[in-house]
Amino acid sequence: MSLNQKSIKALESLKSHPWKTDKYISNKRSAVLVALLPNSEGDLEVILTVRSSTLSTHAGDTAFPGGKCDPIDIDTTATAKREAFEEIRLPPSASKILTLLEPTLSRYMQVVTPVVAFCPGMTTADISSLYPNPGEVTAIFTEPLESFISPRKGEHHWSDISWGVSEVRMHRFDRCGSKNFLLGKDDENTGNYVDGSSLDRSKVGWSVWGMTAGVLIHVAKIAYQREPDFEMYAPNQMRDSAQVVEWYNQTYGLRSNI
Repeated sequence: MSLNQKSIKALESLKSHPWKTDKYISNKRSAVLVALLPNSEGDLEVILTVRSSTLSTHAGDTAFPGGKCDPIDIDTTATAKREAFEEIRLPPSASKILTLLEPTLSRYMQVVTPVVAFCPGMTTADISSLYPNPGEVTAIFTEPLESFISPRKGEHHWSDISWGVSEVRMHRFDRCGSKNFLLGKDDENTGNYVDGSSLDRSKVGWSVWGMTAGVLIHVAKIAYQREPDFEMYAPNQMRDSAQVVEWYNQTYGLRSNI
């Protein structure tokens, strides 16, 4: 499947975006793979997962493939690709790195680097070739990247919360993945997930929220070179990343390295 002109320009914008380094003082580091691929219309979609309900953290959440950095990883791109292979069997050679975004913080104060990549030999139909790791992932799905700055009516919600150094706007996008998904199941007839839960196939769709939603808004802004159709930030939200880094280092930096 060939890319349309809008998607070609979007990939060019991402590829030309400067790779970001950071000054976080932390050994609590992770990386996620923001893997993009075209659909039948040539538009870009992103691969997302549903985490197993048996996991000790972020159970049942939607997320990018990714995880904690290991000593064997030469850099964060290696971490993101390794984790994507372990979680959904996406071969490291299948994705080509476009850019690294500035790290963001998870709810557990993990420093997370988004690694944005394109899968040139795949389309959204090819998620059937992937495999959800039973211990970590219950589903794999794709969602149009542009929907995270131009959401469908009634499927975008937000709330402002006090978190970390300032007020933060938390975004949620509903009914994601309803058109293209792959379930990891014990039994095709019962529709049971590998972790024992069940799903009504007529009501498929997941909510993308929190850090994952925030990263996708940022990626889409860079790709399509425009602001979202909604207000992204809370009125008093700190937007200066240098100030966030300074606050983190003073509050958590030394502690995270103990």
